[in-house]
Amino acid sequence: MKKITLFILISYSVFSQNERLQDSVLFSEALAVHHSDFQKKSSLHYHLGNYESSEQFFSSFVEKKLIGTIIDNFKVFSFKKDMNNIYELDKPFYLMSYSSWCVPSNGELDALAQLINEHSSWMDFVLILWDNKEDAMSFSKQFPTGMKVLYVNELYNTETKTIKMLKHKLGVPVSIAVNEDKTIINVRKNLQIHPSVDAEVAKKACYEAMSKDVQLLQKYNNL
Repeated sequence: MKKITLFILISYSVFSQNERLQDSVLFSEALAVHHSDFQKKSSLHYHLGNYESSEQFFSSFVEKKLIGTIIDNFKVFSFKKDMNNIYELDKPFYLMSYSSWCVPSNGELDALAQLINEHSSWMDFVLILWDNKEDAMSFSKQFPTGMKVLYVNELYNTETKTIKMLKHKLGVPVSIAVNEDKTIINVRKNLQIHPSVDAEVAKKACYEAMSKDVQLLQKYNNL
């Protein structure tokens, strides 16, 4: 009886350990293992004109392979030099990955300002730019003042894994919802709305899209 009990305890311990290891897979590791397969399928369908299928592959890739992974503690730079790495963010955060050649969607900045006003007490809104300091500073001025702005200079940065992971594999602009324990809750391509669309309609669409990620973070933290 004692042997059986011991076996059960050992089995449970091993299972729990494996479960914890599975739950602690790094974001970069998941991308390294699974991204090429997703890219092949997605590119094939895109070139064949199956644009909806391509988007479905991305959603499936995120849901099955990226959600639940742990974001890497990559090196970053800030204008005030008050941050050196992403783990210094101690609240849940919404990370928007951009380059200065991108144009924010119609309605996105107004929607973002509203979300910051509503939720900045318990979470951070972070903009990371793949540019030198001067370009990043100039581009970031159009974003709401409540955002934390970070940048990574692709020409001089030694964090090649960071660049490969967040920029070249996922593309820009893209947004990542991250819990305070650094678990990735969602990854999504930013909504793009044509400038001809009414400003209020565009703002509402952007707000609803981003709100879904905020709500996921609230649910994860029982807020």
